[in-house]
Amino acid sequence: MEKLIQALIDLMPFADWLERMGLNLNASVALATVINAALVYGILKLSKHLINRYKNSRVARDLAPYFDYQKVKSARDLFIPTQFQNQSPTREDEPAFSHKFVSKNPLIPFFMKTAFDEKKESDKFYLILADSGMGKTTFMINLYVKYTSFFNFRRKYQIRLYPFGDSRILGQIKEIKPEEARNTILLLDAFDEDKQLIPSEVPDGLSEDERFRRRLDEIIEAVRDFREVVITSRTQYFPGQEQQPYELKIPRFDEKGFHTLAKLYLSPFDRREIKRYLRKKYGFLRFWNRKKKRIATNIVDSSPMLMVRPMLLSYIDYLVGEEQEFKNTYQIYQTLIDRWIDREATKRRHKHGVREKFKQHLKQYSRLVALEIYRRRKAADMLYLEKDVALAVAAQHQIDLQGYEITGQSLLTRDASGNWKFAHKSILEYLIAREALDNFSFLREIDFSGMDMAQQFCREIVPEFVWISGGNFIMGSPDDEVDRNESETQHEVKISDFFIAKYLVTAAQFETFIMESNYRTDADKAGGSFIWSGKKWHLRKGVNWRCDVTGKEQKDKQNPVIHVSWNDAIEYCHWLSKKLGVLVRLPTEAEWEYACRAGTATPFNTGETLSTEQANYDGNSPYNNGPKGVYLQKTTPVGSYPPNPWGLYDMHGNVYEWCMDWFDEAYYQTCQQQGVAENPTGPENGSCRVLRGGDWYSLGKDCRSAHRTYADPGYRDDGIGFRLVFVP
Repeated sequence: MEKLIQALIDLMPFADWLERMGLNLNASVALATVINAALVYGILKLSKHLINRYKNSRVARDLAPYFDYQKVKSARDLFIPTQFQNQSPTREDEPAFSHKFVSKNPLIPFFMKTAFDEKKESDKFYLILADSGMGKTTFMINLYVKYTSFFNFRRKYQIRLYPFGDSRILGQIKEIKPEEARNTILLLDAFDEDKQLIPSEVPDGLSEDERFRRRLDEIIEAVRDFREVVITSRTQYFPGQEQQPYELKIPRFDEKGFHTLAKLYLSPFDRREIKRYLRKKYGFLRFWNRKKKRIATNIVDSSPMLMVRPMLLSYIDYLVGEEQEFKNTYQIYQTLIDRWIDREATKRRHKHGVREKFKQHLKQYSRLVALEIYRRRKAADMLYLEKDVALAVAAQHQIDLQGYEITGQSLLTRDASGNWKFAHKSILEYLIAREALDNFSFLREIDFSGMDMAQQFCREIVPEFVWISGGNFIMGSPDDEVDRNESETQHEVKISDFFIAKYLVTAAQFETFIMESNYRTDADKAGGSFIWSGKKWHLRKGVNWRCDVTGKEQKDKQNPVIHVSWNDAIEYCHWLSKKLGVLVRLPTEAEWEYACRAGTATPFNTGETLSTEQANYDGNSPYNNGPKGVYLQKTTPVGSYPPNPWGLYDMHGNVYEWCMDWFDEAYYQTCQQQGVAENPTGPENGSCRVLRGGDWYSLGKDCRSAHRTYADPGYRDDGIGFRLVFVP
């Protein structure tokens, strides 16, 4: 055994040197093995890097000026082998679903082994179809690289790649001599970006289809002498049956009629391919990218319908690099679609001012089309618009976009029948949800049947909120109401529409705020009762209060948060507003009473009395000599008692609720003098803020709908919490 180890030391670099340093034989061999393995790995990685760098430089030089080094490098580094299918993914409302019903095959091997071999395939013209962002250009670059590789022993011809985006391309192709063309494979990328498809300023009398057919005939005539021709385009320019080839006007020389464009459709990514892409992008062993990979994976899991497109996967860089941490799917869609529109505007408009106008109109028009599809979907059972209807929407709202600019971009496209539709149903639903969040009346009336994603978007932004339709009501209490206060002067109030939370903010929700925002209470400055240890809230030593936000007595985190000052509640509102990207705040006193009463005029929204089966308060002191009940002597989980007629919980009892307003005993009298006070917000200043609703140790009379009390904004108590109002 020792002889074998010694032989290994003699053969293995570093082993003898390590032994001379004092290591024993076994340790020397083991460490030398690790060092040599690391060196071999490093040499292989460096060699691979240098080879790829050389390949990228060579390809970029060959494809200049159309594709630069960075474009080639990006196309190769993150390339997931392209799959193709015979059925268009646009047949499905969501392209991601199409792979479940059709077979997919690798596309580059098909060309390398079959299409470019005249012994196996007789077709001459190939048409690669896909919607925007599906990786057509990336495929063409990688096909070029693969064919020109030193290891491609099937290579018999030259190969050239041109993008249609350059208006000089056709002229350059015509300059190629026929004898050279016969031995050249021609790759033509992005036919839909050909400038000749754009209507001229002077009307030519041609329809879009006629202009398209004329241009295609012109191109095919120019490339007819080439060995093989591969053209990529967006699907919308080639409507018709997927499995029927597109017949050309060029006759074959084998008496089989005319040449055709053999159609192949790029397949969307499936889950396996998406994960493979992320591994390529962030590496398998790159520990420094672990956080980015985790964020990217969460984003993909939150928006799987969009991520089937390689282009949108490439936008993950923007999302992962954003300062904002995406907490919901709505925010992900919002950012992705904004980036998508930026891309289209940058491609189509040169000047900044014109580009911004284009973006504004494209956003506006996409939303209008989404609303029109929503309105028509039930009557017509469809998720698209006929072309004439779609153009009429643009004209009606004075949208300065041409038809080719609308369906030639990534949000809206055309299906195989020429109808205008969204690239994904989830984009349609995002735009519907966005309209709902900006338009109270639409949100109130929206029918979410068949639109689960739209419903999810809305719930993410307004979770557990109830729509309150505005109106007039009498605020305060009548003179004959038992146990009323002088500050409850009745007056008429007009309230606008708003959303209010079904439930009080819970201890769990507030604890999330503490942890995520690293919030520090002002109690230390004011000599209050809370201090923050870095892990939880603690009572200041010597204070005789029974529990805090995370104290032992509040084991159930679904209980309302207590011991929160008005200042704490405001900080929570600021944090949540920033997190959700919308405005949340405390209710005004008028909004609170309007929501509490829920159309009633009695002392409680339950009627003339309040029982301990209806609310959590001191049942030993019922209202107006009513029957006694249970006194729990603690808070209860939110939603433990029946809601009021408008679906709101704990409006009576459990905990008092902070309102936005400053307190003034004479304020109601001031409002009364106005006749009708419209959306009153309380006095302009004061020393205390309003509290409403009563708490778990309140007497019955203090839980009345009109009951008012107050406290200093920095005051905390185990009977005080808050709920939120949402303002889109």
